[in-house]
Amino acid sequence: NRFPKIERNHIRKGFEKLKVLTNFHGRWQILGEQPTIICDSAHNEAGLKIAMRELRKIPKEKLHVVLGVVNDKSIEKILSFFPTEAIYYFAKADIPRGLDAYVLKEKADKFDLKGESFSSVEEALKMAKKMVSENDLIYVGGSTFVVAEVI
Repeated sequence: NRFPKIERNHIRKGFEKLKVLTNFHGRWQILGEQPTIICDSAHNEAGLKIAMRELRKIPKEKLHVVLGVVNDKSIEKILSFFPTEAIYYFAKADIPRGLDAYVLKEKADKFDLKGESFSSVEEALKMAKKMVSENDLIYVGGSTFVVAEVI
C-alpha cells in the first residue's frame, strides 16, 4: 500500500494545528475576549447547523450576531438555524454579491431574528462592540466574505 495508514488521532492533531499548517483562518476563530468575539465562515446548512449548535454551548449573558450573506444563495434555509434570542447587526459584505443589509433584515424578520441594518460589516461590528458587556458574546458570520472583512 503506497498510502500511509491514517488514524483518528492523526486527524485530530491535524485539525488542532490547522491554522499553523495551512494558514487557514476564519473557522471558529476567536478574535477577542471580554467580550468573546468569534468569527466563523460557515455559510451553508451543514456548516451553520454545527456552528450554531456549538455557539449555544458557550456561556454568555447576551449573544450579538453580525450577519451578512451573499445574494445568490437561498438564505431562508440558513436563517432558520440562527437563534432568535440574539441581537442582530445585519451587514452587506463589501463585494458585488453581498446581499443588501436591509433586504437581509426583512428576510430575517420572518424568522424572528431582530436587529438593525448597517452599511458595512465594519459599522455593524463597531456597533456590536459598543453594545456588549464583558460577559456577552459577539459572533460574526454568514459568509466567508463577511469573516474576511474582520480578520
